[in-house]
Amino acid sequence: MNTVYLSEEQKQHWHDNGYLILKHVLSSTEVDDILNAVDTVIESYVRESTNFQGTRFGSGAFTIIRAIERTDALDLLTDHPNTFGKILSLMGPYLQIMGTQIYVRHPDENQLMGFHTDAGPSLQRIHPHPNSLPLQFKIQFFLTDLSHPNSANFMCVPGSHQKPFSNYNSVNSENPDGAIQITAEAGDAVIFPWALWHGVGPNHSDNIRKSVTFRYGQMWSRPYDYDSIPNDVLLRMTPRRQRLFGFMGENSHPTDYFKPKDQIEMICGNEWYINLDS
Repeated sequence: MNTVYLSEEQKQHWHDNGYLILKHVLSSTEVDDILNAVDTVIESYVRESTNFQGTRFGSGAFTIIRAIERTDALDLLTDHPNTFGKILSLMGPYLQIMGTQIYVRHPDENQLMGFHTDAGPSLQRIHPHPNSLPLQFKIQFFLTDLSHPNSANFMCVPGSHQKPFSNYNSVNSENPDGAIQITAEAGDAVIFPWALWHGVGPNHSDNIRKSVTFRYGQMWSRPYDYDSIPNDVLLRMTPRRQRLFGFMGENSHPTDYFKPKDQIEMICGNEWYINLDS
């Protein structure tokens, strides 16, 4: 695997600003294939719901959780060579995928989601030392173009991951000082930790914003949107992807989530020399 790790400039930007923009991590073919699969998932989800009568892709803003269980097209995002090395550089090799989600954001004049930090009050007051490995973060892959503001862009306050969060009623109201909209193309991704103040801007375009998010966390943390991955999903995955979704083997012990003997080899393979000091 031709793994791409973090540059010194990216490490500094992460430390100072609390997020990273990764350009062109997915090829146009990968974007097309994933978007086609995601569209199929969305259509199925809409048909299953009683909230979206007579529509193809639903309406408003909604999230489809446990997305990895709905399509195998997302499997390659688990440890994509253009992103996984950066994920390892930030979090280290003792990690797991805590949840997978598809985000759908229809055109709307109003701000689609107010500013918040992830995981609610359970993590809101936990701020490890700035040089500590993060507890958890998301990587969001954009499947539609967000190169112009007010297209349901991801919003954040740079540097806010180092500050206590204040509740802002920012939906249809004022944003926190310093808030910015991130512009991105289809195939770009953004990584941000649980503590970064973030939200979703208004969508004044004619397009539905579609994206996929993988939430990574330290492997001793509880998963976010599943208790365990179904066996039929695990069976289609490589051993490393199985491990990333918490499968420790048939004869595993609870302590394996804290000190698995083969974790470095399983996650890093021959690239065990990875620099984990970022």
